[in-house]
Amino acid sequence: MTGTEVTGTEVTGTEVTGTEVTVDELDLALVNALQLRPRAPWSLLGQTLGISPVTAARRWRRLSEAGIAWVTAYGLPHPEDRGCVAYLDLDCAPGRIGRIADELAEDPHVMSIEHFSQGCDLVVTAAFTDLAAVSRYTAERLGRLPGVDAVRVHLATGFYAEGIRWRLDSLDPAQRVELHDDHLAGNGKPFAARAEVRQEDRELLIRLGVDGRLDQAGLAAATGLSPSTLRRRLDRLAASDAIRFRCEIAARDAGRPVLATFRADLPPDRLDEVGPQLARLPEIRLCVSVTGTHNLVLSVWQRSLADVQRLETALARRFPDLRVAERRVSLRTVKRMGRILDADGRAVRAVPMDIWRDPVPAP
Repeated sequence: MTGTEVTGTEVTGTEVTGTEVTVDELDLALVNALQLRPRAPWSLLGQTLGISPVTAARRWRRLSEAGIAWVTAYGLPHPEDRGCVAYLDLDCAPGRIGRIADELAEDPHVMSIEHFSQGCDLVVTAAFTDLAAVSRYTAERLGRLPGVDAVRVHLATGFYAEGIRWRLDSLDPAQRVELHDDHLAGNGKPFAARAEVRQEDRELLIRLGVDGRLDQAGLAAATGLSPSTLRRRLDRLAASDAIRFRCEIAARDAGRPVLATFRADLPPDRLDEVGPQLARLPEIRLCVSVTGTHNLVLSVWQRSLADVQRLETALARRFPDLRVAERRVSLRTVKRMGRILDADGRAVRAVPMDIWRDPVPAP
């Protein structure tokens, strides 16, 4: 197994340019381990992978500096309020798509932006504290943006699979058991009582949004909080799912360069039965019920366009009452989970998510 090769790397803050990297199986195993335990100590990661902690840290540094993989943190409404996650379909004037995507990518409410081949020009995934904020953002931010011809809002009504649960299949079962974490969101355990995100918590979220593996010494220096206070706040927020840690990898480097989204229909009384079954399919990164013309959104990462078609065929056979109404292929991901991406899907800059800010910036 060869090591990671890095040539011509230039790093300025969180920006990376001129990077050429080859990713091997050990790199993918490291990313898989961090998907399971985003803040696991290097000692545990090294032990699990059969390498030294220093080697694990060095490999991660190369991957993150090249924009291939990163760990972020973000705050979301309490699970009871997930209806404030919106999927916004934008029709844009010719020649304005790139400018609009670049401008909206700077908004702290925007989690992800996809440029699609059909259906609409851009899909913006954004999170807000309440429905009034969704209204303000669509009317006063998007409605006043030159070149935005139309906006269609689809609100999440139920989550069956999210990108935070999607995994590479690079670890063996024993390694996955070694890294198991009972505190991972979505493992079936009930969340603690709702935790209020205070002003000082928002600063903590912003720092961790840039580097989700920032250690307590770095967090203390950045926030002015003591290690014990930091630990209490992180534990409180994580226990209520108010803060989430997530390890991401560039789709192309993961060997899955084709991103596709299905807009589908299911009988309403079948959503809670079929949704969890769809969520267990390894290709599915997102499965969410939504408002609008079609009540289900499926997002997948595939190795080829032919695999997208094969998956749709398999879905039709397994779920006869699931009707795929729209098939959209992503031409480019502009932003994913707070990271601006280049044309190769690698992260170049962090825009920390902050859903508690005013959704309409001051003029």
